Amino acid sequence: MSPDRVPAVPIHHDAALDRVFRRVEGITSVGAFTSALEQMTTASTLADDEIFGWPVLRLMRPYLHSGKGRQFARILEYPQVVGLVQSRGLAAAGLILPGASRAQRGVLSAAMCGTSMATQTRMGYGLDGSDHFAFINYAGATLEKLFPHDPRAREAAAAFIAVHSCLSYFTAGVCKLDSPVWRDGTAIPMIFRTGTYGDPDFYAFVRDRPWACKALAWTTIAGEMAFPLALVVPKPVARGILGMGAGFHLANARFMGLNRFLWSFAGTYPAVDHVSARVGPVVRSKVASGARALAARPGRAGAALGIAAAAAGVAVGTAKVLGERRRARLARTAPGAYVSAAGSRLHVLARTAGDRPTVIFESGLACPATEWAWVADQLPPGTPYLAYDRPGIGWSDPVRVSDAEEYAARLKRLIQALGLKPPYIMVGHSVGGLLIRSFARRNPEAVGGLVFVDSSHPDQIERSARQRENLPWVRRELTRRYLKSLLRPSGGSYDFGAVAELPGPLAKVTKRCMMSPESWRAARQEYGEWTRSWAPDARALADLSPWPVSVVTAGRTAESDPVHGRLQSELAALSPVSRHDTVKGAAHDALVMSAEHAPRVVEGIEWVSSALSPA
Repeated sequence: MSPDRVPAVPIHHDAALDRVFRRVEGITSVGAFTSALEQMTTASTLADDEIFGWPVLRLMRPYLHSGKGRQFARILEYPQVVGLVQSRGLAAAGLILPGASRAQRGVLSAAMCGTSMATQTRMGYGLDGSDHFAFINYAGATLEKLFPHDPRAREAAAAFIAVHSCLSYFTAGVCKLDSPVWRDGTAIPMIFRTGTYGDPDFYAFVRDRPWACKALAWTTIAGEMAFPLALVVPKPVARGILGMGAGFHLANARFMGLNRFLWSFAGTYPAVDHVSARVGPVVRSKVASGARALAARPGRAGAALGIAAAAAGVAVGTAKVLGERRRARLARTAPGAYVSAAGSRLHVLARTAGDRPTVIFESGLACPATEWAWVADQLPPGTPYLAYDRPGIGWSDPVRVSDAEEYAARLKRLIQALGLKPPYIMVGHSVGGLLIRSFARRNPEAVGGLVFVDSSHPDQIERSARQRENLPWVRRELTRRYLKSLLRPSGGSYDFGAVAELPGPLAKVTKRCMMSPESWRAARQEYGEWTRSWAPDARALADLSPWPVSVVTAGRTAESDPVHGRLQSELAALSPVSRHDTVKGAAHDALVMSAEHAPRVVEGIEWVSSALSPA
């Protein structure tokens, strides 16, 4: 038989895999078709004189101003762009309706990829993750059509979609886990009270139910991070995970208006289910056989555990050695001196000689003793003083963070080790204002007076909405700075705020010190003690008479939060012998660290000192 008489043999396609891609294309296209309809109903916004006018948006695309780019730009002009959206809607409809051949579906999927790139170039705004994931689905479907005779390539296209889906969920879960507002649940009411993604009824339900917010937040985190397990667990469990994912997106569509996310992400589920059916049994079989081999040969199991333990020990030991070397290098830059007290080595800036009342400085959160440089330098001659770094902060060695009672005992031992004589004028900045109250509560006979420098108030979280709103930011910032200082990527920049206003040499070494991860780790732990122990303990000392009390408030802090100003006045009212000064233009940290405002703090200290002197 001559070659031209050989009967044509139809190409065989894997019917199961073909069904997978039909479902991927169909489900994704429901969302794309809906999106196209939405864009066509608001097509007038694409006119040149409207919010999405091309003459303005084109300025963001300089490569479209010449050559072939200019030709492409004509397609994106109004009203041609409306035809682009209509073409996208028609292509999506073709993928939804049954009957399209494999070749036709390939053309339509490629058209969806092309129109997706064009519309994302044209719109600039209003697009989201659902649009990007729809493109991934269509790209995988298009690639699959290019290799009709290569089962491995077609499987790779399905895996391409499935892996992207799992990575997307897992990454979203990790990002939420890293966010303090998600871990404590406060992100939930913050999201649902917004106009863009909010729902008044749901917000009213969660607003006063922190337990529900936390449960919902952690359910979301756990669900997203567990989603990749759908690739390896048994089929019923995998489909249960996919079902929960669909339920999650249905809820988002109902309460947050994210309807397109449902179709884009659910469009990946057929590929995830298919890959799971092929990969899962192999992975489970290998894991089971490995476990049986270890169980059958205890020596090998012991060796494996020994190797793992040794590796963990090496990692821990390496981290310890690196940490010790880092602290040793840091210690060589420390101004002042080190003093051993209460089982730890504390860094101090001190003057022990003098016949005036001793000034004891207590720093703000994450601030080393050098924050008091300007203030200490302007104290009158003959004034003994002590500024120190709490354990783990600044140059002091890290130890377990203390509650209020342990803090007061450690500070007392440090004062005794230096031989400082009472009466003590306790000066506290920020959270340091809570700590000086704890010390005064336990050592009333040694304290002569108190100075609150833009101090924290024990009730500020409960009474100030601004302070409550700032809590998640503070937690997140402490965590960010800890991770940044731990990893310290090359060329990384650091925002040191008012530290830059310290005297030149001290500003330099303080900046270097604040790049240490130990300081930020200790600050994160202190942040927890602030609400758990320090604030309640300070609240227990509600009467400061007959001590003289000076309150120095940062004007910019009081302006941004009027409740803070009222709470500062309450601190002054704790004693009948008191005064309250508000320093106009001073920020919270600059009140202490800047040469401009530090004299006002010294004035407050001197007022208390004069009140202690005999008439």
